[in-house]
Amino acid sequence: MTGSLDWEKIILGLKRTTRDFLETVVDNLSESIIVTDLEGKIVYFNKGSEQIFGYRAEEILGRHILLLGVRRPNVLKEIRSGKTFRGELVHTRKDGVNRPTYVTGIPLQDEHGRPIAMVGSARDLTEEKEINRLKAFNEKVVTSLNDGIQIADRNGRITFANHRFQEMLGWEREEIIGRHYQSFVAKESLEKFVADLESWDPDRGKKVLETTYVTRNHTRLPVLVSTSYLQHDGQYDGMINAITDITEVKILKEELFQSEKMNLLGKLAGEIAHEINNPLSGLILATQMLQQDCEAGKPDPRHLQRELRGIEEDARRCKRFIEKLLGFSRKIPEEKKIIRVHDLIEDALLLVQRQAELDNVAIVKAFTGTELLVWGNANNLQQVMINLVNNAREAIFPAPGKVEIRTRSVVRERRPLALIEITDTGPGVPPAVLSRIFDSFFTTKEKGTGLGLAVSKRIMEEHGGTITVSNRPQGGASFMLTLPRP
Repeated sequence: MTGSLDWEKIILGLKRTTRDFLETVVDNLSESIIVTDLEGKIVYFNKGSEQIFGYRAEEILGRHILLLGVRRPNVLKEIRSGKTFRGELVHTRKDGVNRPTYVTGIPLQDEHGRPIAMVGSARDLTEEKEINRLKAFNEKVVTSLNDGIQIADRNGRITFANHRFQEMLGWEREEIIGRHYQSFVAKESLEKFVADLESWDPDRGKKVLETTYVTRNHTRLPVLVSTSYLQHDGQYDGMINAITDITEVKILKEELFQSEKMNLLGKLAGEIAHEINNPLSGLILATQMLQQDCEAGKPDPRHLQRELRGIEEDARRCKRFIEKLLGFSRKIPEEKKIIRVHDLIEDALLLVQRQAELDNVAIVKAFTGTELLVWGNANNLQQVMINLVNNAREAIFPAPGKVEIRTRSVVRERRPLALIEITDTGPGVPPAVLSRIFDSFFTTKEKGTGLGLAVSKRIMEEHGGTITVSNRPQGGASFMLTLPRP
């Protein structure tokens, strides 16, 4: 048929121009092509062989194939028997370096089907072996990590999950692959998790988020998710997430917060005595006066009502104080809700104001007329306020002075914030320690624990807020707190 290829003619043409074929086609292949006689003498050595083995053709033609370092298995024996050899061998280059290769040896036969030579091809496996070695090494590293690893494609579908991730959540690998990476986030945490991711600028590097995952048996697992975007040709191509179980960290943090809280209560012991003793003394005195009136047989009804109202007021004052004290001392779960900032401050001051008055330190409130609402845990935020007001009072004492608490509403980077500023008339923070003041166990007090400000900073960060300190030009320190408004 016109236009079709005649295979027999092609074969005859190759027979007539074998040398031309070898020189123009085979010689320029990237793979090694070597032809030997049945005794192993090399009669052809192409350019690909020169690249792999380091010999020039003129250096090796006529020499034995054993020069390339392979003694076992006996490939020529297979060829002489008319068999084809395929397998992985280790050859030795001219420079003495061993290189793994994949070899195919084919017997070249005469017209009677008898082997007359061997045509061998060799492919260098060094790079492939190294890639496989690195791949296996990386897989071992990822598998042995104490963090869960998940890789998601550009659509958010998980394409890889290591054993630790399966172990943390209780799912099998085949049950994880193909699911959306957000499907493991607890419903109550999903909105914030997604919002934090959407606000992330990938150019700043990885993003670390704290959230809650749900395991297969429906338990809540607090985790840190460290996210990095994957890119291909400058385009988003998915993400890799490292998930750390922080259950024990949460427990230790709660114990630390509670320990610092108990330390605060110890410092407040004197104030507690005054706060309770004063109304109790008034209550006892009023009761004694009423008893005297009754014994004299001339109780005045109006006087009696006035004294009873005073007794009731003093009793309620004691009850209110004890309730606040008990609420602060309890280990309350970190449940968050809408909080009125000004009520939060007032509740905290109830526990510290008496001691400030005894130390001749005035507490001045300059609240904004706008109601400030924040989302948080009132118990923990009260701990921050008590820490800062106490620190300010102690910095001023024994001189008289003033602690001022100001609030206002601000907007920064399009985020509405509640701002609380606490200033004092003390000596300020020594410049040499200003950068270390929030470090754990760092203190300038003789009997300080070095935890108060460190815990306060952690609480603020967990609420999405900030705490900073500076010295005022007119003297004294200024602590600035910000909390996001809903």
